[in-house]
Amino acid sequence: MRTNQLLRVAVSLALVAVAAGCSKDPEVAGREYLASGDSYAQQKRFKEAIIEYRNAVNVLPSSAEAHYRLAQAYSESGDPVKAYASYARAADIDPRNIDAQLKAGTLLLVAGEYDAARTRAELALQADPRSAPAHILLGNAMTGLNNPVSAAKQIEQAISLDPDYAPAWTSLGAVHYRSGRREEARAAFLQAAELAPESADVWIALANYEWATGDLASAEETLKRALSTDPLSPDSHRALALLYLTTGRAPLAEPHFKALSGQPGGELALADYYLGTGRKEDAVALLNEIGVSPESSESRPARLRIASVEYAAGRKAEAHRILDELLTQKGRDPEVRSAKARLLLEEGKTDAATEHAREAVQADASSALGHYTLALTAVAREDLEEAEKEFTRVTELNPRAAAAQMHLARIRLARGDSARALTAAEAASRANPDDPAAAVLVARSLRARGDLMRAERELRTRLERQPQSPGLHAEMGWVQLGQRAAPGARASFTEALRLAPGSLDARTGMVAVLLAEQNVSEARKLTQEWIEAEPSNIDLQVLGARVALASGRGEDAERMLRSVIAADASRLEAYDLLGRLYVSQGQLDRGLAEYRTIADRNPEAAGPPTMMGMILSAQGKADAARAQYERVLEKHPRSGVAANNLAWTYAETGRHEEAVRLATIAVEELRDRPEAQDTLGWAYYHQGLPVHALSAFERALQLAPNNPVYHYHLGLAHLKAGNEERGRAALRRALQLQPDFAGADDARRTLSEIVAARQDSPRN
Repeated sequence: MRTNQLLRVAVSLALVAVAAGCSKDPEVAGREYLASGDSYAQQKRFKEAIIEYRNAVNVLPSSAEAHYRLAQAYSESGDPVKAYASYARAADIDPRNIDAQLKAGTLLLVAGEYDAARTRAELALQADPRSAPAHILLGNAMTGLNNPVSAAKQIEQAISLDPDYAPAWTSLGAVHYRSGRREEARAAFLQAAELAPESADVWIALANYEWATGDLASAEETLKRALSTDPLSPDSHRALALLYLTTGRAPLAEPHFKALSGQPGGELALADYYLGTGRKEDAVALLNEIGVSPESSESRPARLRIASVEYAAGRKAEAHRILDELLTQKGRDPEVRSAKARLLLEEGKTDAATEHAREAVQADASSALGHYTLALTAVAREDLEEAEKEFTRVTELNPRAAAAQMHLARIRLARGDSARALTAAEAASRANPDDPAAAVLVARSLRARGDLMRAERELRTRLERQPQSPGLHAEMGWVQLGQRAAPGARASFTEALRLAPGSLDARTGMVAVLLAEQNVSEARKLTQEWIEAEPSNIDLQVLGARVALASGRGEDAERMLRSVIAADASRLEAYDLLGRLYVSQGQLDRGLAEYRTIADRNPEAAGPPTMMGMILSAQGKADAARAQYERVLEKHPRSGVAANNLAWTYAETGRHEEAVRLATIAVEELRDRPEAQDTLGWAYYHQGLPVHALSAFERALQLAPNNPVYHYHLGLAHLKAGNEERGRAALRRALQLQPDFAGADDARRTLSEIVAARQDSPRN
């Protein structure tokens, strides 16, 4: 026993001795890692430098210097997200490191996180109130926050601290430009160029101003001046390449893309240039060269591009093979998962695409691409609730994601939420000011809000700059149709069709003009001509069915819609129109069957089962309708229409608290709809809270001031609250607007009872 104990002690001591011999002072180890990282950074071997700096951070986690150098390496390697995290950590550890604060703030500024950038600038100014760069950062952040007055003051203070600091003048020029003061902006940019003629950055800033004001010739010469100042300036090469691309001189851009090949992402940019100019062989050759080394940080994006090229060329199996191989290597990579999901979505394999998109989001919850792809799968599934949630998340992660904002605008328009649709459309338009599709969405949102005058102004301004845009002309036609200016609408749709003869929106608009003019025969003739020219165009067949419905030719509409369904059984719009046709004809059972078919084919959509509930209600099957709405809300808790209709049912059957809860959801989801406000008021009224009801009914009337039912409900609430005079006035107004509205008999009876009660009351 004694020998074994001694042996164990000896072994333990030996292990301790070995451990002690192998350990090293963390400070010493950290310094060695930093020195090694510096050596790699000097050789521009940033991947190796990052490894060494990360080792330094691991042994010296509280070293601001280690985090700062790691941030610089990330920045040089083209990874701004990780660079920001490390700059921010360095600045948090050592608030006196002004450069770390400024670098973190600048990256936030580029990402559109203006409020956070302002915080970083203020922290830098706490460390050094006289820091001109900190004042500039604060000014730029205030510009982003739409506070140009404060922005100008901050930058002017930076200039007063250092009048010869050229970046301050370029920032002042940018603020003046955004404020519409073009002459002051130009003077500031020229002053910066005079102060620092050897700086490529100041010339690039001046060129950007000239470009923005439409002086492309001067912008080109100024960028050439920037290159003569610094022939290796990547920003100058990028700007010139983009200028040549956007002005239709793509061949002149090639040498500038080639000059970027030594920069992070430069070879990928050259490959994208080749792809964009139709030189696929050159692109694939370069991409294969980039992707051959799996160790390269650009290998994966290169292979993803190759997969896209293969898929576009019809070699779908090869594209999937490349992606599957990447998934084997990097199964949790959100970009690879998203690419796989997009291909599957293209092939109509929505469930499989959704699975990969969810994997992408689970792998990296901060992946804007992953959330965007998941949103696209939700659109394909017609799950607009999830689509809106995911597109919203994309805009939170990247406020400049114009495509997501445009999707949000479309979804909100479809749901009747025109106010928030306008907000999203305007954000998309700001991000892409030259995109006519974004301008169309702004005008469409304004049209939905009833602001036709502003919609017209917006479109006329855009058409002055882009007179060849068929989408702008078509939207102008819809605005003019809303203004009952049929001749102008006809001219706009005609021009849209001249520019884009196959435009469905313009064709639909032209038909709408003819129907508005009660020229049904011409509308039928025109749609028939289009269908005969393109017999396989299902959109035109649906349009023809709509014309048949509008002209009262139900049999023709049914025949055409049945033909559409036979050609494409997934065309849910045809089932919807058939359902509406049958309901309008009083064939409620047949309408119910069509909506049941839609619900079976697309179980994720809330609309069809909600419509089933409405038909059941119209059939007088109150219990079945209630159960149907409850099933919808069990699967879609935020379905506004189902919540509204069920709230009304609950209010009248004594389930008052549930009615108020559901009506509140309906108000939140159907923001611009007076029906939801009326339902909320009705729920409060039955709950015995007439004051709450009054507020809701008044909001409903603000949205629909001539609706007699809302005046009737308002009158009942006033009477219940004890205000007889206002109650009588509201009931009388309801009867004036429509003597036979639903509830008119009760309104008259109530008024008669008030008069009788007054006559029977004792006189003073």
